[in-house]
Amino acid sequence: MKENQLQGLKTDGELQDLKRELLKEIDVLAREHKSFKKRISLIANFFIPGIGFFIYGKSFLQGLITFVLFEAYNLLYFLKILPGLGELKFLYYMPAIVIWFVSLFMVA
Repeated sequence: MKENQLQGLKTDGELQDLKRELLKEIDVLAREHKSFKKRISLIANFFIPGIGFFIYGKSFLQGLITFVLFEAYNLLYFLKILPGLGELKFLYYMPAIVIWFVSLFMVA
């Protein structure tokens, strides 16, 4: 009878150790997944400002606002501002670049 109890305790201890190891492994995988998701959202946000917020799941409203601001300024710039500019074309595009980099830093 005591041998059965000792063996039961031994298997309970082994189960606890196994459970502890599995929880550690799950924690490591969760951190790696979060890091991967952050890198992917940063890369996506580099190509299309605002899209990184959607991928990372940080804030859909921030992503939508960033995307709309960037695209609206691009439309304004290319349709209205660019045709009448002379040598200072780059200076008038600076707000779009600022919106782009601010969204990159917010995702990161």
